[in-house]
Amino acid sequence: AALHIIAIQGLGATTSLMAKEAGVSTGSLFTYFPDKLTLLNELYLHIKSEVAGALIEGFPVQLSIREKTFHVWQSYIRWACASPEKHHTLQQLNASRIITENTRQQSSALFDAVNHMLIEIEKSDISQNVAFVTAVMASLAEAAVEFSMKEPEKSETYISDGFTMFWRGLGL
Repeated sequence: AALHIIAIQGLGATTSLMAKEAGVSTGSLFTYFPDKLTLLNELYLHIKSEVAGALIEGFPVQLSIREKTFHVWQSYIRWACASPEKHHTLQQLNASRIITENTRQQSSALFDAVNHMLIEIEKSDISQNVAFVTAVMASLAEAAVEFSMKEPEKSETYISDGFTMFWRGLGL
């Protein structure tokens, strides 16, 4: 219910509205979550867990760094296009200061195979600043998501062309 309400109204939505959407009293909501901050951090972990599952499913552990990176790229874009409400809510939560550092660390631990891939990138000649590479990749992936949502029939083209732009941007 919180996911749905945040996707529509943003992070400023009240817990009473979230409780109403869930069909419970506000007091009942606070039986499970002591405050809104805890609720939103738990929601963030819930969505990130789903994203991690999508990225890790079929992860090509034995293949090249390019193939691993493409797998993460296309898996994320497909997940986002299939789950627009979750994607929109995750974007809001990720950009906010509501998500604690502890929650972000818990989230990172969900992406073990992806984290190993990033370490592999950092140890290679691709880039010594994996955080920057990750941020660039995420920005381009979000552009591919946006265009894929507007023109679903061209999604595969946006996935392929976007990744090619990203990979060439690395100089590879």
